Amino acid sequence: MKLIHGSSFANVYQKILGEINSLPEFITSPRGLEIKEILNLCVEIYDPTSNLFINEIRSPNYKYLAGELFWYFSGRRDLEFIEKYSKFWKHIANEDKTLNSAYGYLIFKEQNKYGFTPWQWALKSLVKDKHTRQAIMHFNKPDYLFDGNKDLICTCHSIFNIREDKLYMTIVMRSQDEIKGRTYDVPFFTLLQQQMRNLLLPHYPNLGLGSFYHINTSSHCYETDFELVQKMMWHEFKKDGLPPLRENLVDINGNFDEHNFFNSNDELIVWIRSRLKT
Repeated sequence: MKLIHGSSFANVYQKILGEINSLPEFITSPRGLEIKEILNLCVEIYDPTSNLFINEIRSPNYKYLAGELFWYFSGRRDLEFIEKYSKFWKHIANEDKTLNSAYGYLIFKEQNKYGFTPWQWALKSLVKDKHTRQAIMHFNKPDYLFDGNKDLICTCHSIFNIREDKLYMTIVMRSQDEIKGRTYDVPFFTLLQQQMRNLLLPHYPNLGLGSFYHINTSSHCYETDFELVQKMMWHEFKKDGLPPLRENLVDINGNFDEHNFFNSNDELIVWIRSRLKT
């Protein structure tokens, strides 16, 4: 296992790309597409609010990020909305024009036979026991393992832990495309961490944010991006971040208030909303 840690996403992302570009553990060809790969990479970001980066060659596409964040937090899984921001999703959609990797739908909407969504279970576990080790949210579930699935969910599960009055979050993924995936996964997951903290504050008023951990079984770049990665490495990775989450995007049950979203003056919500229109 390789460990990479730093104060910001920009800091650790530069290290990740440098390792994969210069010191990959493996060069393999899943589905005939050559990749440079590191197995079992564990990343720690000390400050989850520093969840973006600026690079002269390639920075996150803010319009797409805003669309994805809205799609996730509103609990949608429809192709119609998200394909307006990236045609990529069209190629992996189900026949009924839904998508499996709709992370918000998976954790905010899907209930188990006991009536719990993954979000409700994790929050309930933390409220019940401050030091619990049971605040887990499953993303990839048995129902999504079937032949012919073009959208096999990359994220397996997440776990929240409260230690010394800080909320830590760990994400475990089977596969991470370092160019097209991590750039957008980190902002969403760290906002989830902030959202969980906000909803726990009535119970634990002194609760702060701990590190964000990201464990990837396969961290990789495709050969189509090898040259891009090399060019990115010649330039600085400046730290950046979304506005901190002040108002709630979802409530304790994972419900999204669309009216509040489109009328709020919260800096983060305005950031997302303004880019949905561009």
